[in-house]
Amino acid sequence: MKSVKPRAAKTIAEPVAKNRRGVETRKRVIELTKGLIGELGYTGVTLDKISAAAEVAKSSLLWHFGSKEMLLAEAAISLFQEIEIDLQPENVARLSPAQRIDRLFDEVAEYFTRNPEAKGVVLALLFSDNLPQAVREHIRDGWEGHVRALVDGNATSARPLSPEMARVLLAVFHGCYCHWYANGRTEPIAHYLAPARELFVNWLQSGTAEDSSHKAAPVKRRARST
Repeated sequence: MKSVKPRAAKTIAEPVAKNRRGVETRKRVIELTKGLIGELGYTGVTLDKISAAAEVAKSSLLWHFGSKEMLLAEAAISLFQEIEIDLQPENVARLSPAQRIDRLFDEVAEYFTRNPEAKGVVLALLFSDNLPQAVREHIRDGWEGHVRALVDGNATSARPLSPEMARVLLAVFHGCYCHWYANGRTEPIAHYLAPARELFVNWLQSGTAEDSSHKAAPVKRRARST
């Protein structure tokens, strides 16, 4: 009786290994691109420079990401996703709503300080006339992911944070970033974020106080007419 060669197992293993290498390459390229964005800015990053830094052919970069714009968008959006991990409910469960907002603003300030060009990349792409629709949708989906993370990480039963208010919060971050960058980044961005931080903390505390007063207030009943 002839022995069966383990050819089928090899054929199955090869695509799995190839797929794993592809995922690893994709992650490595995104990490290197984030570094290049910080070093060279949006206009200085080219596919040639990414290709040289990652030691990956340009054709492979286009196969993985479709375009330079999509690669830049993924790299920039992934930076904010690092904050999203810290905002996961299990990481903030013991914090009060005000403490969660404080922590969020601290992390956003650190994020902008460490990656001053990243948000500019996304905004520059978004306002580009010839931006592929797929990239525009990817940015939109990324921002919607940020909104969901803000809602999940900051909402409590005492003071829920609606998606609409989370979008306002995200817009505040973008606005503070634009003012900070336009003024040459001469002051810490925390100074620009400070009034917004105070505004949102007060909003949360006023809601909590209002809820408490409603619970504590006795129900007045009308006297029955005789």
